[in-house]
Amino acid sequence: MSITTARLRFRPFVSADHTWLHPIASDPVVTRYTDWGPNTVDDTTDFLADAATEGAGPSPWTWAVTQADGTGIGSASLDVVSAPHRRARIGYLVGPAHQGAGYGTEIATGLVSRAFDHHGIRRVEATCHPDNTASARVLEKAGLLLEGRMRSHLLARGAWRDSLLFATLDTDPRGGRDSRAP
Repeated sequence: MSITTARLRFRPFVSADHTWLHPIASDPVVTRYTDWGPNTVDDTTDFLADAATEGAGPSPWTWAVTQADGTGIGSASLDVVSAPHRRARIGYLVGPAHQGAGYGTEIATGLVSRAFDHHGIRRVEATCHPDNTASARVLEKAGLLLEGRMRSHLLARGAWRDSLLFATLDTDPRGGRDSRAP
């Protein structure tokens, strides 16, 4: 299963992706707001092995995100966390060389569209670290609304961490906050 957006392609990870993914996943600046990393070489190898098995069945799905020319820029994930309640969670990571070009928003928008249009999802959620203002802005631009702060949501690197919760419904206007303006 793959996803194509205006500039990007989401495809299953392959072992050769280690070459471009590991420098991203081992970067302490990239991983500072995640609950994992910085990765060792073995961590990235294990991630790629897990991602290969995830893509073979039902949710969760994890994709390599590449530009049209095949250049790897990051990752995307979609997880149907509750099928009976039609609720899914999205995640994304963009390498530092590709940040600030709108790719995060394009990834998040592509994931939301996939959840609604192909999986019958009612509600799509995403979380981010409260200090990660860039990710919060990506989610807002992708049409997710800030619903609140979840206190002590994750145990990351031995410390409890809050998360901001964003969500959108299949009945909400698509295209982000600007499309909701009167």
